[in-house]
Amino acid sequence: MLQTRGRGYLVAAEPTDLVAFRSDLAAAAAEPARQVEHLRRALDRWRGDPVSVEPTVAVGLREERLTAIEQYYDARLARGEHADVLPDLRTLSAREPLRERSAMLLMTALYRCGRQSEALSAYDAIAHRLADEFGLDPTDDLRALRQAILTETLDDASEGGDWQRQNQLPLDIRNLVGRDDLVDEVTKLVCAPHGVPIVVLSGTPGIGKTAVVVRVAHRLGEQFPDGQWFVRLRGASDQPRRGDDVLVELLRASGIDPSVVPDDRDARAGLFRARLADRRVLLVLDDARSADQVRPLLPGTSGSAVVVTSRNSLDGLVALDGAIGLRVPVLTPDDGATLVATLVDAANTAALSELVTMCAGLPLALRIAGANAARETVPAYVDRMRQAGALPTLAIDDDTAVGTAFRMSFDLLDDATQRGFRLLSQFPGAEFGDGAAEALIGAGYADVLSRLVTAGLLQPVGDARYVMHDLVKQYAAQLAPPDAAAWTALCSWYLGTADAVVTALFPNAVRLPITTYGGVAPRDPAAWIELELANIEAVATTALESGPREVVWLLADAVRPYLYQHSLNNIWRNLVDLGQAAAPDLLGRGAMHHALGVLARTTADAARAMEHTGTAIELYREGGFALGAAALLCNLGLAYNDVGRLRRSSELLASGIALMRSLGETARLPTALLNQSMNKLHLGNFRDTHAEALANRAGYGTLLAETRCRIAECTFREGDAERALELALAALVEQHAVEYRTGEVHANTLVAECYETLGQVDTARRHRELADEFVRTSGYVPR
Repeated sequence: MLQTRGRGYLVAAEPTDLVAFRSDLAAAAAEPARQVEHLRRALDRWRGDPVSVEPTVAVGLREERLTAIEQYYDARLARGEHADVLPDLRTLSAREPLRERSAMLLMTALYRCGRQSEALSAYDAIAHRLADEFGLDPTDDLRALRQAILTETLDDASEGGDWQRQNQLPLDIRNLVGRDDLVDEVTKLVCAPHGVPIVVLSGTPGIGKTAVVVRVAHRLGEQFPDGQWFVRLRGASDQPRRGDDVLVELLRASGIDPSVVPDDRDARAGLFRARLADRRVLLVLDDARSADQVRPLLPGTSGSAVVVTSRNSLDGLVALDGAIGLRVPVLTPDDGATLVATLVDAANTAALSELVTMCAGLPLALRIAGANAARETVPAYVDRMRQAGALPTLAIDDDTAVGTAFRMSFDLLDDATQRGFRLLSQFPGAEFGDGAAEALIGAGYADVLSRLVTAGLLQPVGDARYVMHDLVKQYAAQLAPPDAAAWTALCSWYLGTADAVVTALFPNAVRLPITTYGGVAPRDPAAWIELELANIEAVATTALESGPREVVWLLADAVRPYLYQHSLNNIWRNLVDLGQAAAPDLLGRGAMHHALGVLARTTADAARAMEHTGTAIELYREGGFALGAAALLCNLGLAYNDVGRLRRSSELLASGIALMRSLGETARLPTALLNQSMNKLHLGNFRDTHAEALANRAGYGTLLAETRCRIAECTFREGDAERALELALAALVEQHAVEYRTGEVHANTLVAECYETLGQVDTARRHRELADEFVRTSGYVPR
């Protein structure tokens, strides 16, 4: 502006910083949600004290600035940032000792930080200064603030709004079956007396996490008198709710004036924590996607509690925020039947049991199945499930379907995890380990497993062991056709590893050589085969249909020594049946007859043992497997021994022993020589038998135990029952140590004979009972 001054002119212009400062103040008044942001920017424009040619103008500018400072800290207090601003307010009050508004801000911050006595002392300080310097009393507002602090009612009717108690819980499901123990456990955790209890329930989609939490929340209504908030976070959807948006909703629900809700998420979280301070609220956060989505919603002081449901395990909350994670299990078959029975009027028939089995313990599936079956009949619905598959029929509409629940989780996975999820559906067994997963998925398998566990699509069941729910596996299988390369890799891994494991456990057992499926035995071979035997059977079963078929008979032959050792005749016979059905090649047919011959001997069917063993010898000879033929000559000798043809038995054993020696297989001779010693024992040549057995004491594992048992038997036949008993008991201990159960039958029988000879009939009876018990439970027939 151009102004006339005497004989000249004056250009009058308002400073640009001041213009911007006042513009920011206006913006703060216009946008309450961004008030702190605008006021901070306005104050940042000040540099030092105002200068003016007119002192009164400088005083006015200084007052404007002080008022803006007080507005700024007032807004931050409204956001619950009392602890953060307390140091600044102490400085401000010390610099402006007679400004009542500054004193009121300091008193409020002190009170909200739990320093009531200091807040009252701050009032006394300014009251004394006003009286001493001006003879004035504090204003009504300052006295009212003191009274509110004195009576601890400051925040009961603050400018943030009165507290609004909310009870937003959904309906408690009437027929919540099989969850009593879990409800009790969560209830106990939520009521923990110290800190802020945070409980995370995770699990497979449709497992019933929300139903459990709602039951707990309804049960605890009296323990949380200030409210029970239920927030759907929509974590499994393609549009999960943002934490800062949820904070706005919760602040408004608590009674906060929307105009004072901050714009910044951290500020909102601070205000939310301030609102919950000294209150008892149960916060149920349903269907969370991540720890980051939940963390801004956590209270900061004890009294309130949080229960979170998520398909993901939310390990971040457990690691960093002290949450306790619980996985919700599937229902037992009995509980599943009980749940369906609450939905449909049906007798406990075979059809109902089949329906429960096809739902695999998933509550969502059971509820949908019960609702569908109620509209028709259980047998009719089960028949439809058989024809169309369980998953397609477990739907009421597009929104109420098991497949829809799975798809929501699958869509959130990255490409590599989606691929791994599809490949794992090809695993034919129930429980698998890292090795099988690596074979199917390849590089990066560990990350895939971790993400699938986190997403609730895979359940850990032990040390590096996992299970995919049956219905989840069905869903994964329908996403893409089977991957032939991945399946072949799985078969190769099982065959190669099984071969290496049995070689480690039974180094002298004769089996078909496996050269194209290399494998490495794990650190604990015995534990591996015990865990994986059911999966080996499942792989063989599937390979019969899908190929490669040679895997079927090679697996059956590879694990034969283990199955024989542990008398696992049922699974052994099934594997042999599968191997025969796979149309094996020449040596494969020989291996299957080999197995059938041994199986026949274990059931005392000497005629079939001779038949199958003779056929196997011819096939092995024709196929050039001389070692196999040598071993089976010895086996055939044992079969002849079983029917009392001892001399023919000795001839066959001698032929087998000679062939082994010609092949340089001296490591395998002890077993054959031990069996030959049995013939000599039965022929009455105790001295030679003794020598044969003693010569083989360098044997391994079960052979050494059986050798010592043979020495004991020779000693008994020679008439020294006391020494024989001593040797037989020692042999029994060794056989038990190496888990040679069939050997224990012979040892217990010999011990019983010794005790009977020595006149200790009762002790003899106990040992015979032990032998008879094993025979009765295993199907083994002693020779």
